[in-house]
Amino acid sequence: MMPRLRNRLRPLALLAVLALGGCGEIDRPLVVGTKDFAEQQVTAQLLAQTLRAHDIPAEVDDTARNSLGAIGALWVGEIDIYVDYTGSILALGGHPPVHEDPTSFVAAEEALAPFEFSIGPLLGFSNDYVVLARPGSRAAAAPARLSALAASGQALRMGMTEEFRARPVDGFEPLSRRYGLRAEPALLVPSSAEGKDRLYASLLDGDIDLAVGFSTDPQIAEFGLVRIDDDRDFFPAYAAAPITRKGLLARRPDLAPALASLEDRVSTEAMREMLAEVTTLGADPFAVVARFLDPTLPPATDGTLARPFGIAVGRLDAVAGQAADVVLALRKAFPGRRIEVRRVTDPLAPLLAGDVRYALVTGPALFTLDTARGKPQRGEADALVPVGFDTLHLLTRPDADGAVWGPEARIGVGPADGITARTAIFVESGVEPARAALVPTDAEGLAAFRAQGVQVRDGELDGLLVMAETGHPLIGELLAEGLRLAAVDSWEVQGNRLAFPFLQPVTIPAGTYPGQSAPLASVGSQVVLAAGRSDPTDAVGVVGPGSAAIGQNLPVAAGTVARLRDALDVSVRLDPSLPTSMIAFEPPAERREGIGLSPAVSLVNLGAIVALVLIIRLYLAPPRTRPGAPEQGR
Repeated sequence: MMPRLRNRLRPLALLAVLALGGCGEIDRPLVVGTKDFAEQQVTAQLLAQTLRAHDIPAEVDDTARNSLGAIGALWVGEIDIYVDYTGSILALGGHPPVHEDPTSFVAAEEALAPFEFSIGPLLGFSNDYVVLARPGSRAAAAPARLSALAASGQALRMGMTEEFRARPVDGFEPLSRRYGLRAEPALLVPSSAEGKDRLYASLLDGDIDLAVGFSTDPQIAEFGLVRIDDDRDFFPAYAAAPITRKGLLARRPDLAPALASLEDRVSTEAMREMLAEVTTLGADPFAVVARFLDPTLPPATDGTLARPFGIAVGRLDAVAGQAADVVLALRKAFPGRRIEVRRVTDPLAPLLAGDVRYALVTGPALFTLDTARGKPQRGEADALVPVGFDTLHLLTRPDADGAVWGPEARIGVGPADGITARTAIFVESGVEPARAALVPTDAEGLAAFRAQGVQVRDGELDGLLVMAETGHPLIGELLAEGLRLAAVDSWEVQGNRLAFPFLQPVTIPAGTYPGQSAPLASVGSQVVLAAGRSDPTDAVGVVGPGSAAIGQNLPVAAGTVARLRDALDVSVRLDPSLPTSMIAFEPPAERREGIGLSPAVSLVNLGAIVALVLIIRLYLAPPRTRPGAPEQGR
């Protein structure tokens, strides 16, 4: 009977009688309520527009309420219906967590029955709490489980909404107690879209270690955030369903059929897409929901902001911090623009095809190898802005003796068109031609390297190469499964620095990975944001991202590059050995703020200055005396 929930709501009963007594609920529009986060703007419109489609007048009250405030408003008649979540309803009364949506729904029905509330039907999506980490961070390293984080003893800085911090049953403090986490609420934000943006920006910037969000938050997929497994089932199911008063259903017999039309109508993915339009693009929730309910409606066309531009990232980069940095930078540099992220094995393929505007690539991807001469050749894309650095990791069996990269060795390189395979071709050419057989695989992404890791352990391969950001979670995973890191220590011979300057010798510091007791030599290359070179004879572009409407593979404006640099907050310059155009070089501050970078404008300015100098000289020069004319002053 949930006495705690009853005790909380009983003081409102008298107000409910006053509010509802003699109220003509059949005649007036029904009031749809909202809670205090962006998803509720969408669900309120979903209810209101569905009711109107069934000839039931309805209006939205967009007052932001927390969970207790919303159900209290329903009790006293301030609102007539709103969408809530089964786990939140049960938590209000201290009910133990229920983890399956149907079971959770039945339990919520029973909990609400004594208050003459009706819940249902289930809309089809759940808005579960999830704990998230920045890809590539220590908190995201395998195994990504809350119990493992607790066992590590790591001090954790957590970010969350103010609502989650205050929840007494399924909030921050109960979560910390359940797992024994050494955690502090380092960042509290409101549940608004602006608050969520701040939460995820802080996570990506490294200001916090973990963030608590909703499973429908579009930023999870957009930034490739890592979900930390709730392996002790702390969180219940949060299945979404409308709640109203049973008395209203009795007085409005047309209400139940209207609500029934929404049963299983909205998937979690569909809700995530609608939220992305509202929170990322600033679209009107009314228009977003109207298009969802009637897909025949035309999409919004509000100029440049409605046109997306894409970025391609490698499948390994998609689970590393660099990809998240770039997506966040694009959002900062071009607020309101839709950013479409394509996760592919070879990011250059969609870039050169004109399907995306930018690609996140590592230096070797910008070259091809002239096998006849053994020299790199410049490809068809230019580096724009530095983003990070990737290191070549060589993994082998713990019992392997001698040099791994030697004659007749078989070395796995992942997908044939991936960055590891591209890098390995250059390294193999430089170390010693045909010393080892490079073995690609038809699999893609992490699965390719995991499968070849098994082949190394089974003796089918002698080693495995992975070109990835230092600290990449895949490396830790492979080490945990029995492989060890080995050195690539013969690169600085035979003039390789001159032949392949984009591959730099590096050292992986001792202790970078578990069990790595000594520093290891290797090679690496700068990771950059690249764009296609549409006209090699005129690399300076004058068309910005708004040109996406007429094609993605157009010149990138110098101002665009400057905005990207500022958004990424880069402190290093581009590796000069990488192919680039002059717009990628950062101009001095006085030129960015004053005279433009266009050569044509510069020539005009120069001509104007020369003309001005000539005019001044003519004005100041003494007048010429005509022959035979008397001299003045005599």
